[in-house]
Amino acid sequence: MMRWPQLGQYSLGCLLAFVMFVAPLASSAAPARVTASIVLRILSPRAGEVVHNNQGKVAVRLLVLPLSVFQNGLQIRMRVDGKFRHQLWKRPFFTLDQIYRGKHTLQAALVTKNGRIVTLSPVVVFYLWQASRLFRMTSIPPAGADGRASELG
Repeated sequence: MMRWPQLGQYSLGCLLAFVMFVAPLASSAAPARVTASIVLRILSPRAGEVVHNNQGKVAVRLLVLPLSVFQNGLQIRMRVDGKFRHQLWKRPFFTLDQIYRGKHTLQAALVTKNGRIVTLSPVVVFYLWQASRLFRMTSIPPAGADGRASELG
């Protein structure tokens, strides 16, 4: 069992060694660059959403935090159905074109000027609906005598 005076001398020696040898090394080293984690999420289209557009265009909105990533030179590149598009965007909202009817996967990537991927968003599955002459809607049945629309059977 140690006595209190011995413990005091031991702890004082450890503190002195730390101050003399370890502290100068830490202060002489270059300060570490602190980088916050980047949040990248697709807000629109939502997972499972059916987008109605006959021109094959889909409006995309992203959540990008912090917004300073665009000031640091990062850009957004979209992966549609597993293939990256060539176009780059410098803002978190834009329109994708040449999307055809059916089921699609969408993923956003933040990339450097050299094309290196910094972070990826989760994959979102959405559906594009386009009108077709093959599927005409029947007209809405006329209102009944009481002024309300009759029930669709």
